[in-house]
Amino acid sequence: MDLPGYGYAKVPKAVRQGWGPMTEGYLKDREQLRLVLVLVDSRMPPRDSDVIMKQWLDHHQIPNKVVLTKTDKLSSNQLHEALRRGAETLNTKEIIAFSAVTGAGKDKILAGISAATHQIPQ
Repeated sequence: MDLPGYGYAKVPKAVRQGWGPMTEGYLKDREQLRLVLVLVDSRMPPRDSDVIMKQWLDHHQIPNKVVLTKTDKLSSNQLHEALRRGAETLNTKEIIAFSAVTGAGKDKILAGISAATHQIPQ
């Protein structure tokens, strides 16, 4: 399930409010779900919606990884700060820095997906 720009979407409030229950039902009731990738734009601090999503996933023990996107647009100092801020704000030890332009982080994402999909369900 992809919710691109769910924090930015220009839709009526009633429509946006319906996304919560739909998303929760989809994520909670999917026995075959092995991993959720939480994509966060590296150019800005994690939004409240990112924090809520991460906390919800952790609370429901749904395996997840945070992926910081568009990292090619940052200097190394900015990237270091974005990783630190993201880890602190989202209460996670591991964040994958990813760039679709350079391919940085792609191998880590694929390895995480592979590991998650090869685990035997309990």
